[in-house]
Amino acid sequence: MHKDCERQFKIEWTDATWNPVRGCTKVSPGCVHCYAETFAERFRGVPGHPFEFGFDLRLVPEKLGEPDPVVEAEKDFSSTR
Repeated sequence: MHKDCERQFKIEWTDATWNPVRGCTKVSPGCVHCYAETFAERFRGVPGHPFEFGFDLRLVPEKLGEPDPVVEAEKDFSSTR
């Protein structure tokens, strides 16, 4: 497991989470009430913050190398939309 993969979330069936993408594209009326966008937009313009660019959809190239190859079997979660 890469040392920088997130371990702070309490997804009981996984050992780590990984998401090389930030933001999203609105695709349905339910997106009007998106909690993730509300959270991310609070940090727009904060230099160095993961959501420095708000909820604009973007790839984070430096995250693509994570997770490292795993020696032992682990349950990792990558984001789904």
